[in-house]
Amino acid sequence: MVPTTGEQEIDTALEVLQTAREAEKEAEAEKNEDRGEIGNGDWDEDMVDEVGQPLALVGTVDNALKILVRNATEEFGFAPRDVYDGVFQLYETRDKHSAAVGEFDHTKLQETVRSFSQDHGLTTETSHRVVVVFPHPLTSLFNLDRWGIDFKSIRIAREAMESMQLQEVERLREMYQLFHRIPESSILAGWVFEAIVHRLFTDGWQSGPILQPIRMDCKGSPGSPVFLTDPPHSTSHSTLNTPSPLRANTRAVTQVNLASRELSDVTLDNDKYYILAAANHPLFNSFTIDLILPTGENSATGVISVFQTTTSLRHEGSAAGYPHIHKIMSHVRYLLRGRYPNPTVKVVYFLVCPDGESQHRWQMPAGWDERTTRNDHRGECFCIRIPVPGLHGALHPFTPNFSTELNCGRI
Repeated sequence: MVPTTGEQEIDTALEVLQTAREAEKEAEAEKNEDRGEIGNGDWDEDMVDEVGQPLALVGTVDNALKILVRNATEEFGFAPRDVYDGVFQLYETRDKHSAAVGEFDHTKLQETVRSFSQDHGLTTETSHRVVVVFPHPLTSLFNLDRWGIDFKSIRIAREAMESMQLQEVERLREMYQLFHRIPESSILAGWVFEAIVHRLFTDGWQSGPILQPIRMDCKGSPGSPVFLTDPPHSTSHSTLNTPSPLRANTRAVTQVNLASRELSDVTLDNDKYYILAAANHPLFNSFTIDLILPTGENSATGVISVFQTTTSLRHEGSAAGYPHIHKIMSHVRYLLRGRYPNPTVKVVYFLVCPDGESQHRWQMPAGWDERTTRNDHRGECFCIRIPVPGLHGALHPFTPNFSTELNCGRI
């Protein structure tokens, strides 16, 4: 239980600190390949020394402040006033930003983008709680700085995406076309594209033949391989030996918090689409689970399809994602053992990007070939190109990797 003091500000800080400590303990546990299955352990009872004393959580006051500041920047961005309020008045600051996001519908977002692209100004009263503007580096000494616009933080972007996903697909496509045409809003186009992809994976593929994933070529070192899409106009379509993640049937959206001790919401049902509840994940956005039933002497196999959605031509990631995949694998194996003897678990990676003439690459972070004895997270990688009307040719050359962008230094 989180300790309480009766002072809301202090209790809120303690809650943030304990959440951070639990994440640290879980990360340490996941590094041990010999630990027990998920759900078979208990938390330490001495998480805090006594009510109001988070000494066992964070160690020092300086470390506690670092955690609180990091939490504030992850939630609200880097504006000094928001960071200060996020440390000392978290609930109030969160409520103000959530209310602004709720009022900032797709129409206001489009108006803000148009206004900023023309006048380089933000005109709405609540836009400063939702979006942030920033300069792109000079491409040459003779060019002026280019400006961009993005959501203030990953958490705010996720809240906006949840609202966007309630829109009709055609409305989302219109937003994507607008944001893609305007260089300043190329990152926002990425967020909208991710919302489109989530809708397609949950509502089912309804427009024509179901897209077939294309195997990506693997190059580079074993410790950090690079997966490349086929050159434009290539007719190479390698067979996917596992169930295709795209299907006509619908899936239920299920949010998963990988920082929690147990993954009770993750089941063996193939009609669920899992979206990560974390504000920012370092390697992937979502995943599904399919079950290949045993035939003959073969055992059952659980297939975890991991998705990274991006409009960037180059995508990387953080090795911090590997332990999360290990955790999912351990949980799936634990569930399978309750039904089948000696089950196997495998992972397949999918890079989901807009259809076009560009070649995409996904470089796996260092550690790809490490800690694979118990949970071998290595797997084949495929590309799914999603047709988006109005998209022609390459993306804007300065389109960043929006899925891992932290808005550092933006105003």
